Amino acid sequence: MPTSKTLLYDALIIGAGINGCCSAYLLNQAGLRVALVDKEGIASGGSGAAGAFISPKISKAGDLKEIMGVAHAEALEFYSSHFPRFTLRKALLHIANNPQESDKLDCFKKETALHHSPIDEPLKSLLSSEASKDTYIFFEDGAVVDAQGVCSAMAEGIDFYRFKAENPLYRNDVWEVGTLRAKHLILSIGAYPKLLPIDYVGLRGIWGHRIDIRTTTHIPSIIHHHVSISPTNKEGIVAIGATHDVHFAPFSNQDYDYEEGRRTLLQKASKTLDLKDVAVVKDYTGLRSGSNDYLPMLGRLVNAEATLEKYPNIRHGQTVVASEFVYYPNLTMINGSGGYGFVLAPYLAKRLKHYLVDAQPYDFLLSPSRFFQRWAKRKKNQSYTTTP
Repeated sequence: MPTSKTLLYDALIIGAGINGCCSAYLLNQAGLRVALVDKEGIASGGSGAAGAFISPKISKAGDLKEIMGVAHAEALEFYSSHFPRFTLRKALLHIANNPQESDKLDCFKKETALHHSPIDEPLKSLLSSEASKDTYIFFEDGAVVDAQGVCSAMAEGIDFYRFKAENPLYRNDVWEVGTLRAKHLILSIGAYPKLLPIDYVGLRGIWGHRIDIRTTTHIPSIIHHHVSISPTNKEGIVAIGATHDVHFAPFSNQDYDYEEGRRTLLQKASKTLDLKDVAVVKDYTGLRSGSNDYLPMLGRLVNAEATLEKYPNIRHGQTVVASEFVYYPNLTMINGSGGYGFVLAPYLAKRLKHYLVDAQPYDFLLSPSRFFQRWAKRKKNQSYTTTP
C-alpha cells in the first residue's frame, strides 16, 4: 500500500469496479494524481462477476437508446484500442426471448444504423429448434472483455488502498477519507450502502451470477437469449451469465444457493443450444446497481439538508431549478449502469474527465439530482435528519 502522509490527490475514487477503474485510468492519462479505494479489491464485486459483453441495447426510441448507441460505439473503440489483450472481438447474435422482446427487436432492426446480416450457417446449426424460430438480429461486430483482467490493467500504476471507506469529511477545501486527502471525491460504489445522506438517489441492486465452463461444443459468437453466452476463448472457456434472471438479496441473512444458480443458468442456456460435456470451472457472483429510471448516473450530488433548509417549500410542491440546489463541493457520483456497466463505463468516465480536466458541464439528464425534488415531496410529512 502506498503511503499518503503528505500526498494530496487530485481525485480519490471510492469503488474499484469498472466505473471506478475506468475513471481512474482516464483521469490518470489526463495527468491527474489519482487514488482508488475499495474494501475488497479490484473488480471484487458485481463488475468482476459480469459477463462484460460490449453489446448494443435493444430498445425503442428514447434517451437511453441514444446514450447507449453512442456508448456502445465508444466502448468498442476504447477496449480494442487500449486493452486489446483483454478484448475478444466476435460476431453477436441477439435472439428475442418473448413476444414483447420480439416486437422491440423488430423496431430496432428497422431503425438502427448498426450493420446486421442474416445469421451464418455454422452458428445457425448450433441453435435449438426454439432459438431458430425466434426473432433475431446478427451483428458482425461485437466484443466481450475479460472483466477482472481489464479492470486490473486499468488500475495498473494507480495508487490503490484496500480498506472500508467511511465518513468522508470536507474541510479546508479538501476531502478526507481516513488518512487520504483529495481535491475531488468520486463515489463509484454501486448499490452498496451509501457513504453520505443521499437517500434521494434512486438505485436498485441487481444480483448477477456467471459461470465459466468447459464444453466440447465450440461457440463461435456471442449469444444473448435467455442468458448471455460468450464465444469460446483461447483457453477453451465459455462464460454463461445472467443479471435480471438471477436475483438475490446479499444484505439479508440468507445464503446464496450456488448449485441452484448453476442449474438455472445451464437450463436456460439449453433453450438456446445443446452444450456437450459441460464442466463448471468457476462461479462469479456480485451485486450490480441500476437506477430506478434505467438511465445511468453521472454528476454532482445534492446536499439534501442544506437545500431543504434553503427551499423548505420543495416539500410542498415548489419547483426549483437544479442549478439552485445546494451541492456538496467537488463531489461526483458515477453509478447506475445496471447490466451494461462495461458498455457505459468508457462513456461515463470520458465525460467525468471532461468535467474535471476540461471544465465542461455535466449533462443534467444523467445527474443524480434528477431524483431529488420528487423524493423531497414524498418527505413533506417527515422531518429530515442527516445520518451521523
